[in-house]
Amino acid sequence: IIRSSIYHLKRVYSACFRRPFGSKAAANLLETSVDWSSQPPARLRGRPFLVGSDSPGVPEFLQPPREGFPPVYVPAENGEFSPEEWAVAVREATRDEVGVGAVLIRGMPLRTAKDFSRCVNSLALKPMSYEGGAAKRENVESNVDTASYEHPLMSIEPHNEMSYARYYPEKIIFYCQQPADPGQGGETVMVDVREILRNLDSAVVDKFRKLGIRYHRYMPERGDFFHGYNSWKETFRTESRDDVEKYMTSQEMTWQWGEDGSISWWYNLPAMKLYKGEWLWFCQPTLGNADFITTHPDYDSTRPIPPHLCPFNSQYGDGSDIEPEVLQHIRDVTWQAAVGFQMKRRDVLVLNNMYIQHGRLGYTGDRKLLVYLAESSV
Repeated sequence: IIRSSIYHLKRVYSACFRRPFGSKAAANLLETSVDWSSQPPARLRGRPFLVGSDSPGVPEFLQPPREGFPPVYVPAENGEFSPEEWAVAVREATRDEVGVGAVLIRGMPLRTAKDFSRCVNSLALKPMSYEGGAAKRENVESNVDTASYEHPLMSIEPHNEMSYARYYPEKIIFYCQQPADPGQGGETVMVDVREILRNLDSAVVDKFRKLGIRYHRYMPERGDFFHGYNSWKETFRTESRDDVEKYMTSQEMTWQWGEDGSISWWYNLPAMKLYKGEWLWFCQPTLGNADFITTHPDYDSTRPIPPHLCPFNSQYGDGSDIEPEVLQHIRDVTWQAAVGFQMKRRDVLVLNNMYIQHGRLGYTGDRKLLVYLAESSV
């Protein structure tokens, strides 16, 4: 309630006293309102290829964005500007909304992946690579990759980007190059981890606080282990085992090479991070669990894959399995706090990865997002 009141007062102040970002000779972004109620509701409960969706604790439908979450900006009609000039306006808009953790810029005048790359590389952020990341991605421009190539019918649970690693981005920026057709799914999902932590059972939080999380990964040397999941050569973008072992050592990981050239590795991390004086729920016990694989459209339940041979799995830090009811409780709480919407062409979504989890509902047809990761401000 307090946060909502502060945001309302801020909007009143903004409307009365603040001029559009920039001067007449600069690229400007104007704050606007969106009627989110006009979008058709996206089903969650009972949704195919969404793990845990049959739980009565999962809402029937995904909530639309709430007032101020995210704030929305649109370009002012004041001339043609370069991607680098638009970056100045983006910096101003995102700096002003840092506490919210998310900003949507609708209809940015960025026509191509190269335009997006030029813009984000002018934001005075420190870009980071996706080395060691779990998703299958392709680099398309400088510091810009495609978003996950996960099977389109699968729904990707909300998560903090690379929270399963010791090296993760503080900022993540999405660009919608090809939106899904209206009514065909693909909604972008957002959840504030501060709300998740407030609503989790205290006994669950205490156990994770005490034991932490163990992340286990398994990858073959080459080829398609399971319908598009990476080999280690794709993940680390190298042909050298020495390069992989150097990375493992730098990240304090334990690993083991298989006789078939595969590699398994595991490591423990805390479930929460202290960020700007506040403890945040920052982990992936659900999306990182092997039960995620069982919802894959091509998963053969007659030939189940043991957890240690799945591309990834999560456990408590002592190596014991996370109880199914605990995983479902986390999923219930997360989906109850989630909001989502269909991105439109040339939308730019800026997220503080520490505060905001993101996800994606399954879709049909075509959809393509690009992504830029930044470790921190320069």
